[in-house]
Amino acid sequence: MNIIGIILGMNEVICCSACGLLMEDEASARQIFCPRCQSSVRKLPRNIESDLGLAIAALITFFPAMTLPIMTFQLGDSGQTDTMLSALYYFYQDGYPALSVLVFFTSIFAPFVQIVISILMFSSLVQNKKPKWMKFYFKTLVKIRHWAMLDVYVIAILVSTVKLSATAEVIFGPGMIMFVSLLVFTFMLSSSFNSRQIWKTYHNAH
Repeated sequence: MNIIGIILGMNEVICCSACGLLMEDEASARQIFCPRCQSSVRKLPRNIESDLGLAIAALITFFPAMTLPIMTFQLGDSGQTDTMLSALYYFYQDGYPALSVLVFFTSIFAPFVQIVISILMFSSLVQNKKPKWMKFYFKTLVKIRHWAMLDVYVIAILVSTVKLSATAEVIFGPGMIMFVSLLVFTFMLSSSFNSRQIWKTYHNAH
């Protein structure tokens, strides 16, 4: 393909940094090699199918992470088991409604919206279909993913565990495993977010 054909084509042009050859940038290519010198021109990030898989895995772990016991504080003969939702209730009951709302937004609402919209958007793209509300999905993801702060809540749990371990026995429950799994999936989903790749896939869809 000559240079004029590339410029007039639908895809963008990329240049090999080793030999300077111009070539067509294929949106569907996992990794692009220069046909002249066989150098790796660019390795694309995780594909849309993998992003959809991460979003589905995050949704599967979301509800158990919110409802299963995260930890139990055992002090003598008495103990208290906490879940994510019960922690919000304790914040509100102890006179911290603003903190309760903030934790709800950053640790429950924002991650859930990010997961659901990712599934809606990626499920259409993997079927080579253009999502009907693509602009709304994309703008919401760009804004909401910066508010999903599950890692901050995990740090708070670890800090409280260290402080209370001297006076009480701390037992982690199955909710903690699910919560950490949710954190990993949402972190990978956010880190793999590639707006250029998403829009190229969208424009190539029917």
